[in-house]
Amino acid sequence: MSDIHLGFQKHESLQKIEQHVFEKIMDECISRKVDFILIPGDLFHVNIPEMRVQKFAFKKFREVYDAGIPIYVVYGSHDFSPVSNSVIDLLSEIGYITKVTRATSNENDTISLDFLIDEKTGAKIAGLSGLKVGKDREWYEKLDRGSLEAESGFKIFLFHGGVSEMKADSGMDGDHMPLSLLPKGFSYYAGGHMHKWNHQSFEGYPNVVYPGTPFAGYHADLEDNANGQRRGFALVEFDDVVKSVEFVEIQNTSYEIIEVNADNRKADSINQELVEKTKDIDPANKVVIIKVRGELTSGKTADVDISTIRDSLNERNAMVVNVSKNGLTSKEYSITEAKGNNKEEIETNVFSENIGQLRFDHAELLGDNGIKLAKKLLQELGQPILVNEKKNEYVPRIRNNALAILGLDKDDS
Repeated sequence: MSDIHLGFQKHESLQKIEQHVFEKIMDECISRKVDFILIPGDLFHVNIPEMRVQKFAFKKFREVYDAGIPIYVVYGSHDFSPVSNSVIDLLSEIGYITKVTRATSNENDTISLDFLIDEKTGAKIAGLSGLKVGKDREWYEKLDRGSLEAESGFKIFLFHGGVSEMKADSGMDGDHMPLSLLPKGFSYYAGGHMHKWNHQSFEGYPNVVYPGTPFAGYHADLEDNANGQRRGFALVEFDDVVKSVEFVEIQNTSYEIIEVNADNRKADSINQELVEKTKDIDPANKVVIIKVRGELTSGKTADVDISTIRDSLNERNAMVVNVSKNGLTSKEYSITEAKGNNKEEIETNVFSENIGQLRFDHAELLGDNGIKLAKKLLQELGQPILVNEKKNEYVPRIRNNALAILGLDKDDS
């Protein structure tokens, strides 16, 4: 299993699914009495997740530990810590999991890896952690592959990174490395980072396997789920060679996806189509994804009114309504990019470049006053939730403060 991303979900309903899927997989491993579990990275979404996540993760890892099943792990790009300051290190310290990476920097600027041996099966396991944006590629370029390839026996290599040969339909953008940077001749390659199930063999590299995320580590994963992407984990049978690799599907939840093409249309037409497409669906207890893409002939993208649709779906007990308008633009109005030396300068320049495209009756919304107002509003909307503050307290606090900045009262219609 890989890319569980525990702690990624922010909505309470999705948090429950995230936890349930993780626990379901662990329960499956216990009931099937597997010899060991491999997790090639991104077990957690950050190196130190919130206490809620740590509590249920520790509880479940304890159950697996008590069942006598070792868990072998490498850091992923999300839960990596250069100073071993991660909840993974806590789990390792108390013995619930075992970190696989045992690297030594050599005088000739190469990196050597030692194997650990699984006591029950005798499998030899080595691996490297992952870093963000492919920065771990330097490690692979320095890797002493010869010593790893010379080792005899049944060997497993854990890694967290995209492989170019398997990039197509991987579900991941960004840097990928050639397969040749991995050591040849291992019996099984347990891969993380790519979020879709993928099992392929290449000359010198049998059984390169990405189990994919079991639920969702990015918002795009939910969209893939809605479009039928299977989620689960890999079950491998082996003796001195791999005998079979089976994908075990784990159900997560139900979905509805509404997609609208906005090319060469006006917002009113889009709004009407959204009403038509959502009025007859049953959103109860489902994740509903609304995706609007394309280029409007006129008006602003904000004229596509999702809020009414969202309210209607929520009133009919939708679990979550996710809206994607990132691919929506307008011929009449488009965001002009701007550069700067720091965050504040970039924000100022973006507002300065774009505010002239807008037409308002209120002069205070234009020019320098408009820029100051926009920056102040942006700052307020970016305020984090306070310690011990509940969501039903956070949302109205931010909304009321934003309305106050705009000089409006919450009762204004």
